[in-house]
Amino acid sequence: MHMPNYFDFFQKCLIPANAAEPFLTAGQTHWLIALEGQLKEQEKEFYVWKVTLYPSNSEGSFSWNEALYSSTLYECIHKAFEHAKELEANVKDSQFNFLKRQERIS
Repeated sequence: MHMPNYFDFFQKCLIPANAAEPFLTAGQTHWLIALEGQLKEQEKEFYVWKVTLYPSNSEGSFSWNEALYSSTLYECIHKAFEHAKELEANVKDSQFNFLKRQERIS
């Protein structure tokens, strides 16, 4: 089993979820948005970034293999952070239209 590299894992504040959201299972009450870095070139220590949305409980516990959404890779952390802010605004408003643009992670 491949475990993600959590050394380059930066999470934003938890966002309370609407209890009626169909994407949540028992015990999941919040959303966790994370920026995850992956080493692209080891010699240059060059990273690429993706933005991931996880359902979590109120303490921030989540399962790494149950992401609801994962973005394409960004070569600039600033672009990934911008996408994370957009995602946060959508999730706060219970707008999940971005799932139609990207495949839901299974």
